[in-house]
Amino acid sequence: MTIATLPSISEADAQIERRVCELATSDPGSIWWGQDEFSDAIAEAGIHLEGRAYPVCLRPLAIPSGLAKHLGATAEALVKLLDVAAELYCCDEDIQDLFPAYRHLRQWITRLPEYRPIVRICRLDGLFGSDGYYKILETNATTPGGVIQNGLAAKIWSRIPNPLTRGLSLDVSKQPFAKDPNCFVQELVSAYRAVTGTELRTAAVVNYRGRYANEVDWIVRGLRHAGARAALVDVRSIKRTPRGLVGPDGEVLELIYSKLDARDFIEAREHDDYLDACAAQDVVSINPWISQWVLADKAILAVLSDDRYSSNFTAEQIELIARHVPWTRVVRPGATTDPERHRIELIGYIRQNKANLVLKPSNASRDEHVLVGRFTSSDVWEEHIDRAARNPYVVQEYIRPGEVTALHAPSRSIEKMAYGIDCYVFGGRLAGFQSRASFDPVMNVGRSGVLLPVAID
Repeated sequence: MTIATLPSISEADAQIERRVCELATSDPGSIWWGQDEFSDAIAEAGIHLEGRAYPVCLRPLAIPSGLAKHLGATAEALVKLLDVAAELYCCDEDIQDLFPAYRHLRQWITRLPEYRPIVRICRLDGLFGSDGYYKILETNATTPGGVIQNGLAAKIWSRIPNPLTRGLSLDVSKQPFAKDPNCFVQELVSAYRAVTGTELRTAAVVNYRGRYANEVDWIVRGLRHAGARAALVDVRSIKRTPRGLVGPDGEVLELIYSKLDARDFIEAREHDDYLDACAAQDVVSINPWISQWVLADKAILAVLSDDRYSSNFTAEQIELIARHVPWTRVVRPGATTDPERHRIELIGYIRQNKANLVLKPSNASRDEHVLVGRFTSSDVWEEHIDRAARNPYVVQEYIRPGEVTALHAPSRSIEKMAYGIDCYVFGGRLAGFQSRASFDPVMNVGRSGVLLPVAID
């Protein structure tokens, strides 16, 4: 399940790295010709990032098949841990207190579905640590991006003549969502069948005020191709009736995929019927509310990594957590343990160890307001410690990312960039990988980042 030493990724990737550097000097035109052809093919296929060009790079990240298996096993095991964490949240008031923003939402959160895993669709974002182990930094248990388009982009990439990979034996199709980009929709359909024992007839992708519409067209088309009547529906047009949850045309919805930011509903009351219907399982809702709020919150890693809760996990699970979940704590005054399990006063520890820590809002998305201590001035760090102690924040040990030389198409530059690798898990099984690279220490594709196709050698 785990790896013993820090991987150089692979010899194939080392060759790709050398070729990028050599061609950037001797023949940059050949690289940009390939990148432009790839970008054009991506655009022609209708792949985009919320209406903008999909920022995917010609340079892949190549990983050996053994590492791919290790990453998959680790990701699948972590998703099982989220089931344990969900059940702990429902019965342990101390754990509930780590998530104060959702206190008034417990009536919906704690009504767990019967199926497992609870998180049917997720993306685990991570980096390789200096100790040689893959570290999972965030859980993305809501509605992660890239569930269809990354697989499609990988298939297109495999068909483009590429001077960076010439002569190398690389395969993207070993990833299920690259071999069959419909596997995401197939998971939705099979989840419905497992819950109800019947075939899916009606479905909706639900969003709110048109936000987070990326990939929605692909999902709707996929559901229709699977034989369901499907549409994109705004949550404001859905009603709960004695017949069930109905869409704007009055048709009963059997399955919904929530493509929205559940934080929009934290204070709103006009959607209570919708929340009730999903919690009562009037409709099969993927992912359920505990995933949308608690299991997607960065504080869930504090539940996993804090010794106070270790008695709830098996010895094997404790080992998994120790190797793959970085030290994380909810920011608030009081005593806890540091990464070496020494007793500390947390706020003082954060002040004294800026270079080794990261501050993150616990329930923000897209890396909003994340501060990496070693890249932050002391004045700004102090200001955010005070803010973090008054708001839902977590502090996490800093994991230094590796670097690759990548093409940054928006700036037409070829430079060293920090990179990570993320694991998609559908229905408890690995679906594929995503690699992000960025100039920014906080990797965000929407800001200064790019995506690297992941190929297995």
